[in-house]
Amino acid sequence: MVGSSLNEEGQIFLNTQSWAVISRSADRPRATACMRSALERLNTPHGLMLLAPPYRKYSAAIGGCTTYPPGAKENGGVFVQTNPWAIIAAAMMGDGELAWRLYDQIMPANHLHDVNVFQAEPYVFCQNILGTPHPLYGLGRNSWLTGTSAWAFVAATQYILGIRPGYDRLIIDPCIPPHWPGFKAVRHFRGAAYEIEVLNPERVSHGVKSIKVDGQIVDHIAAAACTAAACNTDAHVRVRQVTITMGSEVEQ
Repeated sequence: MVGSSLNEEGQIFLNTQSWAVISRSADRPRATACMRSALERLNTPHGLMLLAPPYRKYSAAIGGCTTYPPGAKENGGVFVQTNPWAIIAAAMMGDGELAWRLYDQIMPANHLHDVNVFQAEPYVFCQNILGTPHPLYGLGRNSWLTGTSAWAFVAATQYILGIRPGYDRLIIDPCIPPHWPGFKAVRHFRGAAYEIEVLNPERVSHGVKSIKVDGQIVDHIAAAACTAAACNTDAHVRVRQVTITMGSEVEQ
C-alpha cells in the first residue's frame, strides 16, 4: 500500500489530491481536505512536490521513483507538469487566489532572483526542480523536456480565465484573484471570434452575475455560465461581443 498515513515514506501524493477534485470523486469536504493537505505537506516556493516523505531506499514493489535520490524527480521533487493539475483543482474549487498563487510560483521568470540556485533558463519550464529533501534544493533540471507549458496554458486560459469549449457552447466561468478588476480576451471558437470582457466590480474570485452576448442579456440559469449562442454555422468568421459581470448574486 502506498499513499497512506501508515506508510513511513510516500504518505501523500500530489496527483491523488488534485485528481480527486478534478474527477469529482471527492465531495466538497474531502476535496477541501485534499487541497489543504497538499498545501501543508507538499508546497514550496518553487511549486508543489510530487510526494512526501521521499523514499530513501529502493523498493521493487513501488518501482522507478525509488531509484532517485530523495527530493529528485518523482521521488519528492517538484515535478512541474503535475502542478497545473493542482491549479485546475483550485479553480474548480472556486479559489481564484490559490489558483493564481500556484500558477505564479511555477513561472520560470520568477527564478531571476535565484539564478545561482536555479541554474536553468528563465524562459522555459523545467521537467523538475529539486525538492526540499535534496541538498541542492531549488536546482532546475531537464528544461524543455516536459509537458508543463501545454498544461499551464490550459490551466491559465481554461480555468483561471475560465474560457473553455463545451459540447455545444463556449463556457466562460472565470476563477480569478479577487483583487483583479477583470480582464479582456479573444477566443476563436467554431467559426466566430469572441471578444470577451470580464468585469469584477464586487472583487470576487468566482461567480457570474450576468452575461451579455452582442448586447443582449443571456439567461444565466439556462446558460450555466456559458455563452448560449456559442455555435456559429456561418461560412465566414464573425465577431461576437461578450460581456461577463462577476458577482455573488445572479441578476434576473
